[in-house]
Amino acid sequence: MNEACPGAIEGKAQPPLPDRGGPQGGRPVIDRDFWRTEQAGAYWELADRLRETSPVFFNSHDNGYWVFTRDRAVREIYKNPEIFSSESLWPWDPEPSYRFVPTQVDPPQHIKYRRIVNPWFSPRVIDAAEPDMRAICRRLVEELAPAGQCDFVTGFALRYPTEVFLSVIGIDPADAVLIVPWVEDFFRGQGGDPGAHELMEAALDSIRGYWVDAVADRRNDRAPRPGDLASHLMHATIDNRPLGEQEVLDMLVVLVLAGLDTTRGELGYLFAHLATHPEHRLRLIDEPELIPRAVEEALRYYTIIFGDGRKVTRDLEFHGVQLKKGDMVYGLVSAANRDPDVYERSDEFVIDRSANNHIGFASGPHRCLGMHLARREMQIAVAEWLRVIPDFRIATDVPLLERGGGSMMTLLSLPLEWSGR
Repeated sequence: MNEACPGAIEGKAQPPLPDRGGPQGGRPVIDRDFWRTEQAGAYWELADRLRETSPVFFNSHDNGYWVFTRDRAVREIYKNPEIFSSESLWPWDPEPSYRFVPTQVDPPQHIKYRRIVNPWFSPRVIDAAEPDMRAICRRLVEELAPAGQCDFVTGFALRYPTEVFLSVIGIDPADAVLIVPWVEDFFRGQGGDPGAHELMEAALDSIRGYWVDAVADRRNDRAPRPGDLASHLMHATIDNRPLGEQEVLDMLVVLVLAGLDTTRGELGYLFAHLATHPEHRLRLIDEPELIPRAVEEALRYYTIIFGDGRKVTRDLEFHGVQLKKGDMVYGLVSAANRDPDVYERSDEFVIDRSANNHIGFASGPHRCLGMHLARREMQIAVAEWLRVIPDFRIATDVPLLERGGGSMMTLLSLPLEWSGR
């Protein structure tokens, strides 16, 4: 029995998967895009069915690519960047027109860039920032509470992590009104929707233009501005040389894209779960020490990364498939995080799960830079929301919808209601 997706967050039934015989070794073939809007939960149901049907598929959609569904294969893809390059992260876009640094940079150069920004997102820095993060969260929750209802996505899940992230990197949180719509447009296009590709390109141009102006404003500073990441990058060095302006811009663009969309998505699914599981809400109120475990379980069970793409650097056999140099592969993270070979009660949301080595933040050298920040944001959000609004529910019988899993999944809307003050 799957206890995590009853009622309003249940996925709709899907047609059987085609099995027409693969291009090599009789492997199954599917023809499926992953960008379309679906009823919430549909993409995890799809991932589960793919995993239990076969450890590997060939997806003939778009340019054609191999899909690996089990935990072991997905982890091996992550941990072997010399074979599975991050040059392209999305198999439907094998020759991207953009370059995100350090996300699309392979080792050994990758770690050199990471060392420049790692200190900004370390556990020590997040510990120091927690009082400010909690103050932002508490203010937003207390502003919402008297109304007795809100769209959680727009009223909280977008606002809270955006204010926190922009504050952490030294940007005026008021600029969120500019940046958030650009991030939304980027991910709508990057997920594979051919109708949104121009929106994606325009969004990238706008985000880059924002940082071009910010860099220009800081260009004549003789020393880094305290608490200002853009200024820090402009004074950083790599291989005994200053970072070039294009490198600085590439790094700032990807940090914004990664920092503003991910936590929003996870918060939406976690609070949809809590809204439909009062027994879990009550347990977290009575045992707040379980909140970190509940957050980890949300990252495992409600993984917003449907899959991660990589480009093959040389011919090799991998889990029974003969891969060629230049092939694209797609590690189905959402399937791997519910792999019954790895997790007991893998198809359940276990709120006090103790052993939880999930890959919700990816794995290997490209593991999420902001994972400590995202974890803390979510933990604070649960604690502060339940402190003020302990009893809430989904305020509609209409099925919730989610953005396609091609890029990162997120609820489009989450109407909640409670007794106002």
